Amino acid sequence: MISETINAIQNNLLVCFPTETVYALACSALDSGAIKKIYKIKKRSQNKPLSVFVNDIYSLTKIAKPGEKYIGLINHFSPGPITYILPLRNNNILPNEFFKGSIGIRIPDHPIAISILNELKAPIVATSINASGEKSACKASNIPRSIKQHLSVVVEDDELVSGIESTIIDLTGNKIKVLREGEVSLQMVNNMLSD
Repeated sequence: MISETINAIQNNLLVCFPTETVYALACSALDSGAIKKIYKIKKRSQNKPLSVFVNDIYSLTKIAKPGEKYIGLINHFSPGPITYILPLRNNNILPNEFFKGSIGIRIPDHPIAISILNELKAPIVATSINASGEKSACKASNIPRSIKQHLSVVVEDDELVSGIESTIIDLTGNKIKVLREGEVSLQMVNNMLSD
């Protein structure tokens, strides 16, 4: 199933697989056409950026600039259920019609997601599999039919999916801003920083 998923992503098709938070709707982060499709089937406004998954800190630093100040924090909580908003590197890896100025980036902590990323060795766009504003799917049976029909591969495995969205923290300024509290609380982030 993993090799089929990788193959589909390399061919700019849409896939779905479990993460430790919710099921992800994903595609290559390098292909504008595939990213456009995700916006379309989610009925999501293109002003709302999509986040990217990478497999490790090194890959993260090739796309984003975490800065000395936050690298310890990212190391501590990665892989895991935190999406970091970071300044984007001007490296033209990602299509600039979708990625400008800053980027949401995460290293997931789920064996299936990590296997896909390790094999692929390239960033993928990954977002919750739901129509904009609807509940995210935490079970394969919750994946909306309207979205499922557009997918080339669906990897089903509910076992390690918590159903709690990732925490989103903005690290682009001098102060950390929590944009969405998920499994990792602001308290946990502050405790780590004060240590």
